[in-house]
Amino acid sequence: MSGADYNTELKREIFSVARQQLPCCVQSFLAGLLRGSARQPQIKVRRALHRQLQTFLGQVLPPDAAIGSGGTEVMLDTNFDQLVLRQKLVERIKRTEDAVSGKHCQKAFLQGLFISRGYIQNPGQGYHLEFRLPGRWLPAAFKTVCRQLRTRFGEYKTDSGENCFYLKSIRRIIKFLNLLGLFEISLELSDLKATRGLLSMVNRQVNFETANINRLIGAAEESISQIEELLAYDDQEIWTESLRQLAMVRLKYPHDSLEALGQRFEPALSKSAVNHRLRRIKSLHIRLFGKIPEENA
Repeated sequence: MSGADYNTELKREIFSVARQQLPCCVQSFLAGLLRGSARQPQIKVRRALHRQLQTFLGQVLPPDAAIGSGGTEVMLDTNFDQLVLRQKLVERIKRTEDAVSGKHCQKAFLQGLFISRGYIQNPGQGYHLEFRLPGRWLPAAFKTVCRQLRTRFGEYKTDSGENCFYLKSIRRIIKFLNLLGLFEISLELSDLKATRGLLSMVNRQVNFETANINRLIGAAEESISQIEELLAYDDQEIWTESLRQLAMVRLKYPHDSLEALGQRFEPALSKSAVNHRLRRIKSLHIRLFGKIPEENA
């Protein structure tokens, strides 16, 4: 699903939630949804949301409130004053400013505002949610509502002068979707977050194991090369019995780990004992051939 389709589907869900609200919340929802001036109120949505908008308006507005409809816009009767809706929203914000509960109107305002001026990216492509708010009243109201709902947004100003408020953290996006009443969508995001976290952990573990195996193979190949050169040396009196015995076992079992090599002896050698003898072989090789390992060069 593309980012635009995901964004549209989420807004359809908001319309479904908004139809079940209290009358005061419907007014707050419309305060966030409306655009235009006080004398020319209008609602603008994508064509894909036009049917949901008409259904919603048919349920919450008088029959003659919508006087015109374009491809993406609905013009409202000039008697429908959005300044009154905004003033009622401000009064409700003030009444619940210090209250622990009773934030339903603030949430309804954010729902309408998101449909009108919000955007969310498809989580499959990244995590980004934003509002682009023009003027002075909408940014001020948005900040106040978010502060009361304890939701923090990043903020910057666009080249066109709009205030952009954004979220990049999936944890905060999930919290915000819960505020909007989109619980199923937030659960899907939580599942996606958990799945990606698990895959990331598995990938890190696999990378670690792969790097460890490569390191062990490299060390074994270096050790075998040194042993072969030492066995080809003219004076074989260089060997002690314990080192020669380990060298033969190393050549016979090139893919064994140090622990597995130790188990080949009777009595068995510890991993540290095997490692110590291999280091002595390495030191002997450096003394005779004067070759310094690449990592120390």
